Amino acid sequence: MAITVYFVRHGETYFNRFARLQGWSDTPLTEKGKMNAKKIGQVLADLRIDYLFSSDLKRAVDTARLLIADHPTATMKEPIQKEFFREVFYGSFEGHSNEEGAIWASYLEGKRFRRIGELVDEFGVEKAHDLLKAADPAHLAEDSNELNTRVEQAIAFLQSLPDGSNVVVVAHGSIIQYIAGMYGESGYKYENLHNGALMKVQLTARDVEITGYNQFKL
Repeated sequence: MAITVYFVRHGETYFNRFARLQGWSDTPLTEKGKMNAKKIGQVLADLRIDYLFSSDLKRAVDTARLLIADHPTATMKEPIQKEFFREVFYGSFEGHSNEEGAIWASYLEGKRFRRIGELVDEFGVEKAHDLLKAADPAHLAEDSNELNTRVEQAIAFLQSLPDGSNVVVVAHGSIIQYIAGMYGESGYKYENLHNGALMKVQLTARDVEITGYNQFKL
């Protein structure tokens, strides 16, 4: 037996639309974002959901509420909010363009990338976020030490749930990608999830297995 966890990226927000780093900042779901949430709710309609968790950021909470609202069997209507499912914190890059953070961070390694995803592809999730912290003028962006601790706490919490549970966690693109980078197939380049897409994870007391990534189906 195992615990099955479906990580869902929240629906599109205005900062997503404008290609800005959002992190711990919050902007509302767009109309498209609300549709993202309702569509993934339809995908999950046949799933027995034992637990519904979300980040404590509003865009994740709102997505969780929308996806569970019309579920035919789930008894919960509100997610349980957990801070360790929050998005990566980008420090003083928050609200700025994705391009700005990528350029300054890649410059430290003598390169010029224009997207955070390119940093991750080139250096992996841990070094990419170490570079972002080093490039942040305030040095407040989360680095790999901080993120590893937070992700390990989140996974340990999920592993403590009853065996056989089906769990839905509404979180964020970069933190889900980070989890995949930590526990997924070595050398595989996990792209940032689309809004409303799934990462499926099988958990046992000793193992974390990524069994589906960036999907719109169970």
